Amino acid sequence: MATYTDSSDAVGYFGPETVTWQLYREPLFILGGVRALILQIAHPAVADGVARFSNFQQDPFGRGYRTFQAMATIYFGDKAQAEATAGRLWRIHTAIKGDIPTPDTGRQAYTANDPELLLWVLATLTDTTLRVYEWLPASGLPTDWRGRFYEESKIAAGLLGIPEAVYPANLEAFRAYFDDMLAGDRLGATETCREVAQAIICHPRSPERLARLLAAGWLPGPLCERLGIDAGNNPEVRLKNLLGRVRWWYRLLPRMRFNPAYWQAKGRIAEANGTFGPVLGRW
Repeated sequence: MATYTDSSDAVGYFGPETVTWQLYREPLFILGGVRALILQIAHPAVADGVARFSNFQQDPFGRGYRTFQAMATIYFGDKAQAEATAGRLWRIHTAIKGDIPTPDTGRQAYTANDPELLLWVLATLTDTTLRVYEWLPASGLPTDWRGRFYEESKIAAGLLGIPEAVYPANLEAFRAYFDDMLAGDRLGATETCREVAQAIICHPRSPERLARLLAAGWLPGPLCERLGIDAGNNPEVRLKNLLGRVRWWYRLLPRMRFNPAYWQAKGRIAEANGTFGPVLGRW
């Protein structure tokens, strides 16, 4: 059993008062999971890395699950767990390196720990979280939740090794960075990007029509075209209609719906404070 010299060690780097906990305890984020994965591998270097150094094309959802599990540990784990997870990710990424084609027919070297790539991967999660909860607001969010969530994301950025000078200074700068990436022609620029995207959409265990809608409904048309993602007419409108129905039913679910990592963290903090935590935190 872990022992803590300071209750803040048990709380971790975030904690119950953060917007991050309030958002990520809700399983609604899973609706943006396909979008986040597609955006990650739309970057040519990320696509090349996962294609050559993992079994992503055979098990894309396993890789996605491991990514989200690692981030849940950083958000909900104690400080030691968060630091250990971030360190493990850094060591894994150190061995991932290669080169990708450039528009001038040259080649550009990369490593998975390049600040630009680390920024992009975290940015896809951050932006997707903002989009999901702008369309499906969680109950009790403060009016300034977007800005607070973004400022809290800088903690994760630091743990993951993203230099402060690289991470956009504020939410406005972040949105400008992300919009520029979406509007440019770099994402989805290689055949590998397209192949890995299709591995997600057309995987035997993937509900293909729904996966296409959850991607195309949230992504620009030109990027979907480069990646070979076709969800038919008006995917954004159809996605909004689907999310509207999800939101109505979701409100009927009890608090038991919260992420298991959230309940585990609540139980850990209660134990560190010498109090009795929620029953679900003991499972």
